[in-house]
Amino acid sequence: MQIPRYPDDPCLIITDAGLPSLILSAMLSEQQSSKDQQRSILYPAWWTSQSDMDLLVPAIDRAVDMQADLLTLGVDRDHAGYPEDSTDASNATLGVHQSRMLLDAAALAIKLGFKRVLWPIHIQESTEDAQRLSQISTAIDRSILAARLATLDAQSQGGVEVTIETPLVDLTDQQLADIAADLNVPITSCWWTDHALPQAETESARWNKESQTASMLETRPAQHTRV
Repeated sequence: MQIPRYPDDPCLIITDAGLPSLILSAMLSEQQSSKDQQRSILYPAWWTSQSDMDLLVPAIDRAVDMQADLLTLGVDRDHAGYPEDSTDASNATLGVHQSRMLLDAAALAIKLGFKRVLWPIHIQESTEDAQRLSQISTAIDRSILAARLATLDAQSQGGVEVTIETPLVDLTDQQLADIAADLNVPITSCWWTDHALPQAETESARWNKESQTASMLETRPAQHTRV
């Protein structure tokens, strides 16, 4: 499978330390090998529903630090896109939290001089087709609008124009697993490898199905194309 390539410019990567986040982080790390170049930065966050954030946040932080060390990326330790409380992580208010998270990430990117924010949101195939398409469209629209709003505020102060991209939003689980195999990503660094956590068993089972496990463990040369 061909792996898309990004320009060598550093990016801000919103990350929950899951597999899609790890894939984008690995892609950026592979391309930005110059020691003199500013590194891409990881912005820890959570953007799906969850009721046990007090248990999940420390696990995500640990996994983000591990992935940053493995991939030689930076981590912003003064900002994070976590829900302020369990209410923010409920389905009813999740969109409000996502918008707030994206605006904060875009503002941070502008401050750092980055022109691109990567959001590894991924809509699962288990969702009904019409509902999945609607969720994909909403995620893309939310990203575009948040970037425009952040840019409006920044341009008055001489800041850079920023974009928020969702390159994995409509991929299938199998496509993500194939990319992970091509990149040989360290999947044991994902937050869900800690099975004492809520949702960990579900996520682990999702990404370690028999066919996907074989794909992830396979080592083969990656083919790159620039987008």
